[in-house]
Amino acid sequence: MNTACKRIMDLTLALIGLSIAAPVMGLIALSVWLDSPGPVIFAQERIGLRGKTFRLYKFRKFPIHCRDAGPKVTVAGDARMTRIGAFLERTKLDELPQLWNILKGDMSFVGPRPELRHFADLFTGRYAAILDYLPGLFGPNQVAYRNESELYPADEDPEIFYRRELFRKKADNDLAYFSRASCSTDLMWICRGIWSSLTGAIHWRRLIAESATLIALDAILIECAWTLANLVRFSGFPSGEDLFAFVSGLWLFPPILIAIQYVGGCYSHPRQYFCLVDAMRLTRIVSMAWLLAFTFLIGFASRNVSLFLIPIGWMLLMSLLPLPRIGFRIREERAHSKRSQHSSRVVIYGAGDGGMALARWMTGKTTPLKLVGFLDDNPYLRGKVVGGYPILGRESDIATIHAVHNIDEIWVTFQPPPPKRFRLDAWCEKTGANLVLLMELKPFSRIVNRPPGHPPALQASHER
Repeated sequence: MNTACKRIMDLTLALIGLSIAAPVMGLIALSVWLDSPGPVIFAQERIGLRGKTFRLYKFRKFPIHCRDAGPKVTVAGDARMTRIGAFLERTKLDELPQLWNILKGDMSFVGPRPELRHFADLFTGRYAAILDYLPGLFGPNQVAYRNESELYPADEDPEIFYRRELFRKKADNDLAYFSRASCSTDLMWICRGIWSSLTGAIHWRRLIAESATLIALDAILIECAWTLANLVRFSGFPSGEDLFAFVSGLWLFPPILIAIQYVGGCYSHPRQYFCLVDAMRLTRIVSMAWLLAFTFLIGFASRNVSLFLIPIGWMLLMSLLPLPRIGFRIREERAHSKRSQHSSRVVIYGAGDGGMALARWMTGKTTPLKLVGFLDDNPYLRGKVVGGYPILGRESDIATIHAVHNIDEIWVTFQPPPPKRFRLDAWCEKTGANLVLLMELKPFSRIVNRPPGHPPALQASHER
């Protein structure tokens, strides 16, 4: 490849890119600074041309204290990433500061990705030839492995997998391309790299599989809100220039609002568990998206569009968009109610702190258990209500309680003495009920084990 041609192309495109991306980079820098303390730019030693190291620049994705902790590769959903860091990782916007590396001559627009010094030992044998090429921002691997973080298996150390599998495949691709690269093919890979960065930011298959119905409903409701807003504002369908703005909004608003909802996490939580927190997120994200979409409408469609449509459309959007989510929530609760009719009916023996902790856990929506109430041998607790559940009686009342409630399981929060254990086993064997001794189950034993010195007011008295 003509080195002078490649350098001129790099300088020209880097200057153009920096001038275009400057406002976006400023916004990203502010977001990173507000999201977590520390410097906005992360500088890291990388291996460059002929093995010489240089400082590669990125927007910081991890908190400062995670700089050297964990594996040297980033996996999908990496727990070390900040909220803004996860967004930057997904969109690849964290790479923008590398335009400065290109200006300096440390990198090119197209080249092998520069590796960490930690992986310097991999450049042996025929793979040492990769260091003959200036590392780059784009290339065959940056397209083929756009979402590399999702390729790491769940049952293997990610760094070992990278050394054994990914590095070799990427190195083979680099050697096959850069031995015959040209300025024209580099331009092709720059275009493909930019396109891959934009389209690969969304998990299209996952999004369609999990949220296609909700997205389709959102698109319809956005169209309805915009149409109703115009009908209210103009007391009928608009005409003239207002009609042009109305038609422009019909195709402009749905993609903008849905894209921003996706980036803002409005489709990342199960729709059937829509709650107050989700409603607040939806309100915040849709409000920002609506203002941005309306700004696009004014800038690209009609500067004379009525500003009264902003509050009218916003109120209609916030009235309509929660409806399908609430509908999915109601449907899930009805399905849960039907499932609970076939759940195991449980009595907790021991109404102390451990019993209360179990009651709170057991009554969660995802447990196939239905709590009937408590047993406790303390006679003063008979007929009382603890945590919303009745004290049904003592051990001697189990038979009558079973006749009324048809008990499937008895969960005992203490270690019963041998005589009591024998009686409970005999009764369960006779009725087909299941006896669960929580003190013998390690995860539960820490819940039901009473702390030293704790008052025994609601602990079962263990009669013999």
